[in-house]
Amino acid sequence: MRVLYTLLFMLGFSGAAMANCEGPNLFDQRPEAERTAMQNAAAEAPFSEGLLWRVEKDGVVSHIIGTFHLHLPQHAATVTRLRSLTPPPQQLFMEMTSEDQLGFQRHLTQHPELFLIETGPSLIDRLGPEHWAVVSDQLKARGMPPFMAARYQPWFLGLTLMVPPCAFDIVKSGKKGLDLQIEALAQERDLPRVSLDTTERLISLLASDPIEAQVDDLRWSLTLGTDLSAPEMIPTVIDMYLSETIQLIWELNRADMRAAAKGDTDAERIADLLQQVEKDLIVARNTDWVKVLAPALSETPSLIAFGALHLPGKDGVLSQLNAAGFTITRLDL
Repeated sequence: MRVLYTLLFMLGFSGAAMANCEGPNLFDQRPEAERTAMQNAAAEAPFSEGLLWRVEKDGVVSHIIGTFHLHLPQHAATVTRLRSLTPPPQQLFMEMTSEDQLGFQRHLTQHPELFLIETGPSLIDRLGPEHWAVVSDQLKARGMPPFMAARYQPWFLGLTLMVPPCAFDIVKSGKKGLDLQIEALAQERDLPRVSLDTTERLISLLASDPIEAQVDDLRWSLTLGTDLSAPEMIPTVIDMYLSETIQLIWELNRADMRAAAKGDTDAERIADLLQQVEKDLIVARNTDWVKVLAPALSETPSLIAFGALHLPGKDGVLSQLNAAGFTITRLDL
């Protein structure tokens, strides 16, 4: 699903891919009335634009940077900018440190029941030949034999298909996204690094649905005719990120996903899914993070790096910190 691709890609913890997919900015191709409506909706969200923010309380100054988990050439200038922050941070908070990412992977390896279908029919039988053929084509485009994914649970298959074929060579090269580049800076300065997410939390978000519900959702998404990696959206999302119009990314994906509906039933299901994605992947995590950040930032100058979609909105991290008594100031990147 297009919106799930964008959210997972921007908010996830893989951090290694680069958008090597070329194409037009699809937002610029929309009719003026549609663009204006989306821009107006985005403008209603607090802190709708901006990537670098100064947060201050009781004389303690910290900085928040909204990240993009793909490798982009522009990230080098961002890291240079972060080197000059005043006061210099004494610790780094990020969604998940590289060590904890490895811990997440080890947890899955030790508990294969979380991501594999260990009993009963495989995805080939559960999806049926028509839908499995679509999945197979997407796997082949990424150089993966389809039989290898036949026992994947749909949530894990979604992560597998998340990276579009045009970015796979860069993924394999190991080039880092902004989060991991910032972590390297912290390591260079010997700063403590703290994860805002936990393995348990991520597992509960990604792998908690029964297999029957996952298969039903996957089958339905395939009937909408969408590529799980939505490669045509990548250049648009990159343009919006670099122009710092962050809330507009969400508004565009919301509009695109609604447009995929083929009837009232689809429209209702899509509306429910959008609400659930926003609640679980964004709002709930924001709230959990602020519970950690608010006391820490009141005491110690820090640098906080997380996916940019967590910044804006009434339930965004910035609004929640503002409500907790922090002064929030946008800085030039």
